[in-house]
Amino acid sequence: TQLHVMSIELEHAIGCNVEFKRISHLHPNQKHYVKALGATVVIGDLNDPHEQVFLRGHDDFITCLAVSHNGAMFATGQQGSNADVVLWSFDSKTQLCCFQEQDHGIDALCFSSDDRFLFSCGDIVDGRMFIYDTNSGLIIAWAQLFPKPTICVLAGGLVRDIKRRETHEYQFAACGGKHITMYHLDVARGELVAHQVGSAGKQVREYVSLCFSHDFEYLLAGSTTGDISVVLMKNRVVQTFFHVCGGGVTNVVCVPVADGCRFVAVGGDGTVTVMSGPSPVDLREERQIRLDGPLGSLSLSRDTSEVLAVSTLGTSFLIRHKDLSVKPHSQVAPGALYDVAYPAGISDHFLTCCGDSLVTLWDANDYAAKLRCSVGTRAYPLTVCATEDIFVAGSTDGRLNCWDCQQGQNLWHIDNAHKGGVTSVKLASNCRFVVSGGAEGELRVWELKTREMISHLKEHNARVNDMKLFPNDQYAISVGRDRCLLTWDLRSEKRLTAHRERHGGINCLAVQSNQTTVITAGQEKTMTYWDLRMADPVRSIELEEEVLSCSLSADDRYLATAGTGQVVKVWDVGQGAVVSSGAGHSRAIQKCVFSPDGKQIVSTGLDHSVMVWNCYT
Repeated sequence: TQLHVMSIELEHAIGCNVEFKRISHLHPNQKHYVKALGATVVIGDLNDPHEQVFLRGHDDFITCLAVSHNGAMFATGQQGSNADVVLWSFDSKTQLCCFQEQDHGIDALCFSSDDRFLFSCGDIVDGRMFIYDTNSGLIIAWAQLFPKPTICVLAGGLVRDIKRRETHEYQFAACGGKHITMYHLDVARGELVAHQVGSAGKQVREYVSLCFSHDFEYLLAGSTTGDISVVLMKNRVVQTFFHVCGGGVTNVVCVPVADGCRFVAVGGDGTVTVMSGPSPVDLREERQIRLDGPLGSLSLSRDTSEVLAVSTLGTSFLIRHKDLSVKPHSQVAPGALYDVAYPAGISDHFLTCCGDSLVTLWDANDYAAKLRCSVGTRAYPLTVCATEDIFVAGSTDGRLNCWDCQQGQNLWHIDNAHKGGVTSVKLASNCRFVVSGGAEGELRVWELKTREMISHLKEHNARVNDMKLFPNDQYAISVGRDRCLLTWDLRSEKRLTAHRERHGGINCLAVQSNQTTVITAGQEKTMTYWDLRMADPVRSIELEEEVLSCSLSADDRYLATAGTGQVVKVWDVGQGAVVSSGAGHSRAIQKCVFSPDGKQIVSTGLDHSVMVWNCYT
């Protein structure tokens, strides 16, 4: 038999590292945005959700991202043992330089006003700051980190003398903790000199964000207490404070205007505030709106008419600062993802379970979140299944919830369905009952009409990892952490067959349409083919990773697997060989699933991303 060939290609990634500040930027060309997702950089088209470019050069979460003023380059820094800073070309979408000087993490990056230099601040463990030449890739200067930690750095043009004439030195502002520091860079000497900003009186603030006025004569510093300090650059002393919002001023941008000055600030309480006045010392609040959650990123468009704000709940907004009119741009899942499932027979919608306690129904045509349903405050969903009318999710607090697919209305719930959490759930194709598996090894069958438990099957002595119903709804098959593969007759409530792996628990299973061939994979790092009529495995394939999820295509030819290796692999089932693999995730992939029509695979992982892959045969 010849090898069936299939290739997969990353079509779209839903996600953004919204837990980090200043991670999503509008590009100066006004058509694209640049954001970080896990260890990948995503360049997307603002108007076409299908147009995305993915750049990989990091091996851990990207913590900061800066775009050059002319838009030709951008830089990313990551956390982890290889805390590299990568300089990218926007036009050719390639890596220009990789700076490997720093360890443990990068907290802040910025380009000089003429884009000649890149300022990189390590975290408090690394304790150093470097200035790199963007043309030659050489280190120009470095210094010990101050303030510790440095949360935000910003380029401020050239240093001016007492008569406010520009000198040949570059200036940068840095803030963190209770300090604001001005850095002067002498390129010829390779010297980086720090100058403290004096405080006015006895007020102490913790600073988190910075913004220069348009003429670089004033520096605005946002603090954790929600007010902004205005620093006069001439003498580097705080002149005044004014209150803006609650929850800390996370970001400020300056909007150039013909007369006076205008600033937009976003806060940890979800507010967007526009301030204006004749000078930065006399600013007044013009108007304020509140969005869905704390705002971490803020980026001004090149024509200065609108800003892109991203909330830590995963929503991106395009906001016109003239009248604060808001256009939601996109939605991502802001936490680790544990499950993904297609409603039975529907290929253009899929559901995900996220650590932020939401079950989300996504539209695969434009990647919009159609419904977002919460399972409650203290728990998060682990598993979901759906028909075209309803979807059912099981969560860590042992509760089963059901919603309708049209409005997202909560139809019913069953509390304490399983002690220790619901780990697997499946709906019968006749929609009469739902089967759930639990953390302590029991399978329970619930009638949908009465919500009563009609059957309780306890044979696994550890967590049920995966479960499938056979098409006739009479038989079920389950695998567990206890190394067992069991088949069940639900009508007579009996176990029919039992198979056992030698050493490790089984994480996932796939059943072929002949209903006798089952493929399992698990902690032994093997993929095992079973014939349910035979006691011993038919075939066993050694793997390099622990596979956490597998899914068969509708025609039984291909098997998709994913797990701790962070790669989605497609296998030819008959030959037992990998025919294609897709890299894109940066943490373990918890779940991958073929669409019912076999044209796409969706994978979700602990890197907060949903990746949609196109399959070409």
